[in-house]
Amino acid sequence: MKYSFISQYKKTWSVNPMCRILGVSRNGYYSFQKRQAALSDDLLHRRMVEKIKEVARATDYTYGSRRMKSGLCF
Repeated sequence: MKYSFISQYKKTWSVNPMCRILGVSRNGYYSFQKRQAALSDDLLHRRMVEKIKEVARATDYTYGSRRMKSGLCF
């Protein structure tokens, strides 16, 4: 909750004073940021894998890498 607040207001106020006032470490905040980014990347990866499987099933697994790539272009 505190880390989310800091993320929301980091453009308005400096991170260091907010961390000090909220009683959290800067290191903890930046670790939280990295975890959030990793979760976002993981979700994107899972969505991409599902889309690849969907295209593969729809084409009876006959597409090679080039056709699969063109089939995935949005």
